[in-house]
Amino acid sequence: MPEHLRFSIQAERFQYSGPTGGPSPKLKERANRESFVTSMRRQLKAVEQKFELIETKRQSNQQPSEFGLILNVESEPDYELKFESLEDQRAGISLLNLRHESTPAGEVTKAAIFVPFGKLETIKKKVEDYADPQKDKKNRSNAPLLNNIHTIAVAALEALWTDPDPMPAADGLVWFELWIRRDNRRDWKSQLLSECQRLEIEVPDQVLTFPDHLVVIANASRSQLESSLDLLNCLSEARKARPCSVGLTDLSGLEQEEWIDEALDRITWPDEMAPAVCLLDTGVNRGHALIEPLLSTGDMDTVFGEEDTSDDIQRKHGTPMAGLAAYGDIRTLMLSSATWRQLHRLESVKLIKSGSPHKPENYGYVTQQAIYGRDAANSSRARVFCMAVTSSGPNSFGNPSSWSTALDIAASGAGEEGQPRRVILVSAGNTDHHDETFTYPQSIEQNPVEDPAHAWNIITVGAITQRTNIEEDDDEATRCNPVAEKYGLSPFTRSSLAWTEGRKDWPIKPDIVMEGGNLGKHRDLEHNYQSFASLQPLTTASDFALRPIIPFNATSAATAQASRVAAQIFARYPDLQPETVRGLLVHSARWPEEVLQREGIDPHKSGQTEKVKRLMRSYGFGIVDEQRALESLGNATTIFTENEITPYRGEAGKASLNECHLISLPWPKQLLQAHDDVTCTLRVTLSYFIQPNPGTRGFETGQKYRYASHLLGFKPKPASQPLDEFRSRLHADEETQGESRTDPGWAVGATNRGKAGSLVQDVWKGSAAELASMDAIAVYPRAKGWWALRKFKEDREEHDCHLRSVPYSLIISIETEANLPIYQEISNAIENISIDPDANIEISQ
Repeated sequence: MPEHLRFSIQAERFQYSGPTGGPSPKLKERANRESFVTSMRRQLKAVEQKFELIETKRQSNQQPSEFGLILNVESEPDYELKFESLEDQRAGISLLNLRHESTPAGEVTKAAIFVPFGKLETIKKKVEDYADPQKDKKNRSNAPLLNNIHTIAVAALEALWTDPDPMPAADGLVWFELWIRRDNRRDWKSQLLSECQRLEIEVPDQVLTFPDHLVVIANASRSQLESSLDLLNCLSEARKARPCSVGLTDLSGLEQEEWIDEALDRITWPDEMAPAVCLLDTGVNRGHALIEPLLSTGDMDTVFGEEDTSDDIQRKHGTPMAGLAAYGDIRTLMLSSATWRQLHRLESVKLIKSGSPHKPENYGYVTQQAIYGRDAANSSRARVFCMAVTSSGPNSFGNPSSWSTALDIAASGAGEEGQPRRVILVSAGNTDHHDETFTYPQSIEQNPVEDPAHAWNIITVGAITQRTNIEEDDDEATRCNPVAEKYGLSPFTRSSLAWTEGRKDWPIKPDIVMEGGNLGKHRDLEHNYQSFASLQPLTTASDFALRPIIPFNATSAATAQASRVAAQIFARYPDLQPETVRGLLVHSARWPEEVLQREGIDPHKSGQTEKVKRLMRSYGFGIVDEQRALESLGNATTIFTENEITPYRGEAGKASLNECHLISLPWPKQLLQAHDDVTCTLRVTLSYFIQPNPGTRGFETGQKYRYASHLLGFKPKPASQPLDEFRSRLHADEETQGESRTDPGWAVGATNRGKAGSLVQDVWKGSAAELASMDAIAVYPRAKGWWALRKFKEDREEHDCHLRSVPYSLIISIETEANLPIYQEISNAIENISIDPDANIEISQ
């Protein structure tokens, strides 16, 4: 799959245009039939061009012209498709499947149809007859069909996917359930088996026969299926094959070892200098068969000044963390038959030891020493620090502690030679005591994120769960229901809903969420909560001689799994600066659609500000998507740029705001304009590190003692605003704190962006026409921090801090609901740009 695209910041070179207008009115009878017909013609022209392109390629490869394309026909929201009229058996046009999707705009029906080469004219004729009022009166079936169609576009496997779970990642072998069409036109089964043999896809000789379908299972990667048009032409649906597997935790220790031995034969190991997840925890028992190849004895430290780096005998926390940080949920590895390419390693620093607790005031110092020690031991390795150790206590504002400040300092490299920045992940802390005092989800709302997880420069990880199926069959299990719904907050997690507003620029936590497991609740006994292995991730056991695989849960499990993805980003992009790795991880997160629907939230409509704020205080920016974090798609492309900005100028103690970077984006403008009614999503993430200045004064309203050294923000160019006007407004806005939310398409909005600390993200949704002209973003100092208003003597490390430059990463992605070649267009634009690094800065006067 294609990698994310790096681009260099450019001067303003793009022409700008306003939006082309709002969406067409949702009417069964089209108010503007001519406009609609024009749109349909344009969409069908794109389909026709795709047919011609494929035919030309097949002729050059001496392949037959007996092929077709899968088209996705989507209804207007809350209007049904007259899908029977889509089929035309004489022309060989077949209806493959129907899917229904709840969207913020309403219920949408999607139909996948198969259109043979040369038969598109049948659909085009329907449109032309509809365009002629006289002909339309004669053929009354056209109007009910076409009035309710929103889009027609070329699709592929995504239009065949009818499983409730998301499609698998592009790479990696998984079991698919393939639904083969049964009709009299062709032996689709033989064609599919022939293609599978050519692609070396395993298809067991087991066929389930239905009236309209033959169903087989196939062990393939998604990219293999997508690579063959002849294979896709055979299908009407594809689903996830769900194997009937033995619960790993139900196996004896010896049986578990047999599973592990089989997995070890499939793993390819990383080299010694590969990136690593460094666990700041209770130590690790390295002798576990799945851990030893990834954790060298030289990569194990302790802060206790002794040689014992093994897992604490009472807590037994570090070894389970290691398994999740290395592999994620062990089920994925165990239940696969594919080769497993391990890209990163492990490190361990024993930070906690039973019987030797650190004094609370020393937590920050001890944690810093653990971090600095690992960097000193191997400064050449890229690493992600993972800490699932928190402290409870009153924290009504999320205001800084010595521990959280120590992490902010360590992440920013403040005070160190060369200021090495670091990626640090910390768990949000757990909601414990699942007894009569616990109610779901109120207890989560009432238990705030713990210290030091409210630090600015770290990634705070909360927990959700997708595990809602209790698989145990004992009597107790059959009497229990899962506490949380799918994608609901894990019963173990915490939120920042209990924080009072405090300073308006204070970060909202957590930043992201990952799987943390679920609980069962007895149907008949109040406050009776049960733990089941099937509701938790599985990982490596500390007491591996007895049972090497155990369940493990809560925000510890979530943080370990998120750290794994961050290390994979380092492995995939070894030259990235830490701000970018941190940004890409959070940039990949998405709010679950199920949660938005349950809570009645449409982030891209007016009047949703408070709902979105509550959503962020529970889910952060959403659930991390590993594939999105690591790679782009043709129609879901991520680009990023790394730069430095000098926020201030002038005299120490009374510095002024300095420069604003106006960044022209390598936009696929013509492509977007050609498909102006396609719905697009724009996501922008700004990642940088502040240097902290803690103290109760920093939580007051004044700027002089503000906690952050500087505060950066981004401001996208509105679709309707010319570039010159956008630039002039940037010059006029000295601090932009009063910036209003003018475009409801932005989910977070300008005001709440200021509550994200040193990681700022927002997501916009609208038409391609609007997005085409949103091709510039400003990065600027949105407010003065303590660097600007403090003066220090020459012998202080902070002397002239107001003149320092700040590295930042700006990450942008475009996603389109149609299959548009966004990636290729942006890649071509980046290649054609002549880099002029001095042309991109406009200095505020």
